[in-house]
Amino acid sequence: MARRMRITGAASGLGLAALVALPLGAQEDGGLRLTFGISARVETASNPGLTVPAEATSSRLSTRLSFGLTDATRSGAMSLSAAGNLSTDNDDTSADGLIDPDLRFSLKRIGATSSLELSAFLRENDLDRLRSLILDPDTGAVTGDLVGDGTQRQTGGALTYAFGEGGTWGGTLSAGLTDTTYTGTTTEVDNRRTELGGTLRFALDPATTVTAGLRWSRYDEDGFPSRDTLRPELSLRRDRPAGFASASVFAEDTEDGTRVGLSFGRSWDRPGTSFAFSFGATRGVTGNLSPTGRVDWQKDLPRGSLNVNLLHEITSGDDDEETILTTVNLGLSHVVSPLASVSFGLNASDSQDTATDETTQNVSLSATYSHSLPFDWILDAGVSHRIRNEDNTGEATSDSVFLELRRAFEWRP
Repeated sequence: MARRMRITGAASGLGLAALVALPLGAQEDGGLRLTFGISARVETASNPGLTVPAEATSSRLSTRLSFGLTDATRSGAMSLSAAGNLSTDNDDTSADGLIDPDLRFSLKRIGATSSLELSAFLRENDLDRLRSLILDPDTGAVTGDLVGDGTQRQTGGALTYAFGEGGTWGGTLSAGLTDTTYTGTTTEVDNRRTELGGTLRFALDPATTVTAGLRWSRYDEDGFPSRDTLRPELSLRRDRPAGFASASVFAEDTEDGTRVGLSFGRSWDRPGTSFAFSFGATRGVTGNLSPTGRVDWQKDLPRGSLNVNLLHEITSGDDDEETILTTVNLGLSHVVSPLASVSFGLNASDSQDTATDETTQNVSLSATYSHSLPFDWILDAGVSHRIRNEDNTGEATSDSVFLELRRAFEWRP
């Protein structure tokens, strides 16, 4: 732990020193803004942890408090946020009191053609609730679902320096560290991920940009050797009427072998509609070639909106193991009246570990009704049905119903 603190302290010191050294610009309108949020929620769920055999039905009463502070000027920005749940339930294995704290801080300094941003975070997740698979759009890493009792705590930070902004060439340099620890569970192992990266961007003409990137990461898990990954990538983007076209190629040198991929993409943005897709192929570390692709569609409806997201990708999971991931996300919202709206969601994922061929499927169906009350309060009521099927474990299901009262406040001094 002492070594981890020294790394974080050194990064913070470097970031603050560089922030002071960058030139200041004239201030612009932005100023200080404070936000506050409060919600009270009661929820009853069967088998909330999606375990096999099923857990008993539990009821939870929680109050979520949140606070945010932002101060933006022409020379930079600062933001601070904090949130947490005051919770109690009838499940003896789940934590009561203050749970799931989430603290975030960022500080950005802006120069004439450069910027420097320092960020840090601390967050906890109660593992008796399913955390669905999430794909990080920046790193391509997959955050795996965690099921069972216990608590996950993540602390870390990042430092990013951008130069040549607004010019014909430029780039970024970045460093990041995330430390993950677990308490109250024997199924998860403490780990740490360290990342260094950089990009160079060249404008061939006003509409065409070439970007070359290099990222190195190290994954350390207690009791196991370190795993290093090196990823060079080259991409081309050309602006088109109402959108852009793109192409990219990458190679990842991992402890298990080399992964290589190629993709092409196109996007369109029109009033009320946006559509983007990409397609390609990736050869995994096992030598197998697999097609990859992504579709994102958003459309405004006369009294609502529709969102469709499809993804099929070969990438590294949060445990640094290669994963074939397929996800489907559908969202539909409809305004029933000036005071009421309904929303429906479908989220499904299928992940396969290429080393073991073990697969995990997750499906979530949800419906929520929202009604505006006097004094800007909002009342939400909803139901959800979840299914999880994992090889060697079996299928688990969970049904839940909730009622929540919430309000957000904003104040500018």
